[in-house]
Amino acid sequence: MKVIGLTGGVGSGKSLVAQFLKEETGAELILTDDIGHIVTDKGGSAFEAVVERFGKEILSDAGEIDRKKLADIVFNDKSAIQDLNGIVHPKVKEYIEDYIEQRKEKGGNIILESAILFETECDKYCDEVWYVYVPREIRIARLKESRGYSDGKCDAVMRSQKTDEFYISRSDRVIKNDGSVEELKQQLKRI
Repeated sequence: MKVIGLTGGVGSGKSLVAQFLKEETGAELILTDDIGHIVTDKGGSAFEAVVERFGKEILSDAGEIDRKKLADIVFNDKSAIQDLNGIVHPKVKEYIEDYIEQRKEKGGNIILESAILFETECDKYCDEVWYVYVPREIRIARLKESRGYSDGKCDAVMRSQKTDEFYISRSDRVIKNDGSVEELKQQLKRI
């Protein structure tokens, strides 16, 4: 079994790369965003601690964490995002570790897509780490178009993440995604 860790900043195209690799190789895809939701969903291993730290005002009428309310708090407050990460990251890491351990017996390859691969120390479960690189101005344009982010929101989210240099220095391979989807696919096929 081979585990490829796939990381990159917001708007880099990690999901596109991961989906293409899954389709081309048949590898299983693990998304840490999904795992983050699992552990913070009502009844999840991080739910109570997140509500205790940020208060019941982050809850929806149904008693679930309202992710938009929580994001509005943490992306504008460095200590708040550190607190959230301190609660959620260990639970994500634990979930991934257990998941990969269970899959070892099944065999097959895994692509672990994660913007927080190094922050959760999940890179240690990977045979290789690939970083999806896109210049900041292209990422901003993509986020504004695809997610409707304002310049301020783009800036706040990007400031909450590590630098390109941080990721590049720790990755085995850099995937440049500043062109067309077809150019990206051709680059991946050459690997």
